[in-house]
Amino acid sequence: MMALNFTNSHDDNYSYPYEDLISMCEADDYKMTTGVCYAIIFCLSILGNGFLVCALTCYEDLKRVTNLFMFCLALFDLLFTLTLPFWCVELLHHWVFGDFACKIMTGAYFVGIYGSLILLTAMTLDRFVVVVVRSNWLTGRRRLKCSKVACAGAWIISLIACLRDSIAANAQKVHIKTYSCESNSMHDEKAGYYAQLIMLFLIPFAVIAFCYTKILMTLMSTSARHKYRTVILVLCIVIGFFICWGPYHIIMVLMSIYEPDPCESYQLHVTFIICRILAFSHCCINPALYILRGKYRNLLSSFLFCSPELRHPGLYRRTTDPSDSRIHPYTTEGARENCAAQQTNSLELNTLKTL
Repeated sequence: MMALNFTNSHDDNYSYPYEDLISMCEADDYKMTTGVCYAIIFCLSILGNGFLVCALTCYEDLKRVTNLFMFCLALFDLLFTLTLPFWCVELLHHWVFGDFACKIMTGAYFVGIYGSLILLTAMTLDRFVVVVVRSNWLTGRRRLKCSKVACAGAWIISLIACLRDSIAANAQKVHIKTYSCESNSMHDEKAGYYAQLIMLFLIPFAVIAFCYTKILMTLMSTSARHKYRTVILVLCIVIGFFICWGPYHIIMVLMSIYEPDPCESYQLHVTFIICRILAFSHCCINPALYILRGKYRNLLSSFLFCSPELRHPGLYRRTTDPSDSRIHPYTTEGARENCAAQQTNSLELNTLKTL
């Protein structure tokens, strides 16, 4: 993918008309800032996504569709996060890991990005079917099977999509003893980059925008809005993705088709650095949004303040999905209490009749 050069390192070595100006403006000063930001993002993402994976596997039921999607999404974020130390070393020093590691890290980088977007699209389609379509055919068991197929498909499609970039990536000599991990095809195959941008960013964005427009219209026309908390969670996750990655793709397109004059090139370069850091910070967003839910705040505080009495799976597991419109609002404990009350009233009525 053409974006690999901008993603990894040595921003002052671009083969662009403003290379001399960037060097003159001491763009190397931003390498330290970018490297520190990568290190912070890495630590936050490892902690957040690690906690999310632990919470979902130990205290939740992965047979619930939303939990399964969130689990796979956390795995994609962790895979992307594991590449950050390599890019950090390349920024602060140079690429010292060789060709094979360059190919592997490039593949992991793109698998993390593409897999996350494919899963977000699948989550949106699932919400669309549950809230808008409300098909009786799509039972809970079939939804779970479809979600498993979507998760497997996300891995397969993202692995196939990253092959072109992974194969083309190599440790290229920049100076006498300095290397960078770059793609050989990034300068002469712009059509490939635009095809990936359309297929794996713009089309999913259009699908998600259409689905959520219908979902929100449906929610506004019903009074049982309390059932759709999962919709709001997924919507926030989707918005977070496009806020983080949208500016990055926009600046990438501008840098590929626009030839700025010397006065604008340095500003464009700085804007690119900011957008890249924002895009990479996305791997911290999903666990933060999920932890905002009340039960996960309690679970997180129990780990931080050593309160083992709060770390019981029964306190967090639920057998139903509260966002499913076909589920009656009185479930689990509430249903049992309601049934017991009805039995008590019936018994009292029969007693009065016998008297």
